[in-house]
Amino acid sequence: MSIYISPLAVLALSVIIVTIPYWPVFQRKGHPPILSVSAGVGITYVFLAVLPKMAIVQASLGGTVDDGSILPVERHVYLGALAGFVIFLFIANKGFSKRSKDPGSKLTIGEIVVLTVFSLYFAQIGFLLGEWPSGSLLGYFALTCAIGMHFIGINYHLWKRYPCRYARLFRWFFSCSLIIGWLAAGFAEQVGELVKLSSMFVAGGIIITAIREEIPSQSETNIFYFLSSVAVTTAFVLFAEIVLLR
Repeated sequence: MSIYISPLAVLALSVIIVTIPYWPVFQRKGHPPILSVSAGVGITYVFLAVLPKMAIVQASLGGTVDDGSILPVERHVYLGALAGFVIFLFIANKGFSKRSKDPGSKLTIGEIVVLTVFSLYFAQIGFLLGEWPSGSLLGYFALTCAIGMHFIGINYHLWKRYPCRYARLFRWFFSCSLIIGWLAAGFAEQVGELVKLSSMFVAGGIIITAIREEIPSQSETNIFYFLSSVAVTTAFVLFAEIVLLR
């Protein structure tokens, strides 16, 4: 089933990435409720998808890491995630992540890291969409909607933080990365291990981004929409695990 509808899903998500700066809802003042919904989806995704995925990668390293390694096997994955977390924390620091407002200027270190890590992240999402094992049309549609809501928030905040770079460069890289990741799913046996290893570093970046960017301040948050999206996303993830993927 996914072989027929996944191209449409990838296309829809690519459109979200590319068109976010032009959405009328984001041209108005205030904090749109859709961002609170996206925040709920993003936080739920971290706890029910990113962290369990790290456990899977950790288990897969059990037979690939030499016994003579300095660190125990179970520490490799979380050390990689910690590295991503720390690097993104520095990026969030104003002194480190100085952003250029001149379209013709060179990319700063922070911008290069953001572009690289989020390109990897979007490629991983594309890989997930291409490799999604469920034959359920409803399940795949719900997965695409959940990822779409997550993309709205994460791309909105990237656009607001890097308005010049996002409009001229980032959105195109992210969209292409999503498509490349989806195409790579056709060669899962060859690139599967690379995707797992890169997910260690990306996980830390996504966790800090979700905490700092997707959760709005108290003056902007809409707690009803946030909690509702957490409940609905949690219900879908559990339903997918119990019913759709068995």
